[in-house]
Amino acid sequence: MSIIQTLTMAFKSILNNKIRSILTMLGIIIGVASVITLVASIQGLQQVEKLASEAMGVNRIDMYMSINSSKTRKAIIEYCEKEMGKELLGMTPNVNASMPVSYRTKNMKDIRLNFGNEQYTTCASQSIAAGRGLTKADLKNRSRVCVIGEAVRKNFFGAMSPLDKEIKINGQSYRVIGVYKGKFGGKLNTDDAMVLLPFTLQQRVTGWEDNSSYILRGRDTKTVKAFIESLTAFANARINPNRESFNIYSNDQYQEQSQQQYTMMSLVAGGVAGISLLVGGIGIMNIMLVSVTERTREIGIRMAIGARRRDIIGQFLIEAGAVSAFGGLLGIAFGFLGSAALGSLIIGQVASSPWMPELPSLTILPSAPLVLGAFLFSALLGIIFGLYPANKASKMQPVDALRTQ
Repeated sequence: MSIIQTLTMAFKSILNNKIRSILTMLGIIIGVASVITLVASIQGLQQVEKLASEAMGVNRIDMYMSINSSKTRKAIIEYCEKEMGKELLGMTPNVNASMPVSYRTKNMKDIRLNFGNEQYTTCASQSIAAGRGLTKADLKNRSRVCVIGEAVRKNFFGAMSPLDKEIKINGQSYRVIGVYKGKFGGKLNTDDAMVLLPFTLQQRVTGWEDNSSYILRGRDTKTVKAFIESLTAFANARINPNRESFNIYSNDQYQEQSQQQYTMMSLVAGGVAGISLLVGGIGIMNIMLVSVTERTREIGIRMAIGARRRDIIGQFLIEAGAVSAFGGLLGIAFGFLGSAALGSLIIGQVASSPWMPELPSLTILPSAPLVLGAFLFSALLGIIFGLYPANKASKMQPVDALRTQ
């Protein structure tokens, strides 16, 4: 019998038992839809986190050191300065403090003050929306100037230009020379609610001095990794690990760890949802065994007129594979709807966090490899679980089968 005839008979058998076939598909439909929905949603979260990390700064390096020896601190700073133009594009102190800020009758509480140098804009991946950033002259002259974030600009100045206006911090006036473009839509309680001051004013403004935190900007991913390894070795050889500490990490390292975590989550979620696929496979085997029993006489007639074992096996395997594959297609369709709905809900919650930068609108849909893998696995599952019923049908003796009423 030709493959076309076998296919035709298999699909006729499925269509003759529509309700039973649909019920048999349910396990496959639910399994495939669950796998696609869960894995696609996790991949969507992974994508959101990647975009957020990129918005916060590509090749950004954060360095923290609690070192008693000024000589050691100086040696580490000089080591970094030697790499400027080679492995580093910039380096700035990154000291933070929270203080109230005012402009005329308006007040903002607990605004974050950042103390940095002329390279802060580059290192922190900020963009100047108006005016300019800090210069070496501002630091050398200890000029009372500042660059404000978008939230500060909106709250204090609205539609007016803030340039050359004076805001007050700790009772002292500071001239606004620039405005950073908002990363968080100008919302309060985010990095948009910040004021950048020359780090040479830190002692005057806060009453204390801190030189333990820095932001560095690497040239590219490869040089960042090499730089971190070499600087870590350089610093660890000079500090006392019992009393001092040195930590340095990049966004790329965090992203790698995050990718591994999300991959593990995807595997776990896919494995849990895949259990329902196995249940669906068992359901297919059960129904196919029932079908073999019901069609014993049909099998006997086919074998009596010349059908071979492989023809019988092929017919039942095609039936099992078709039921499973069609269930997989329906599951993929529901998976698209589920991943879009669940992804939108989860990502909406994540994106609403005040610490999450503004991101482009995202619709989470399953990736092509995920869809293809789910379909092939569902079809393969039907064939695997259809092997036993097909083999059982092919071993029937024509005479015994024809005696069956």
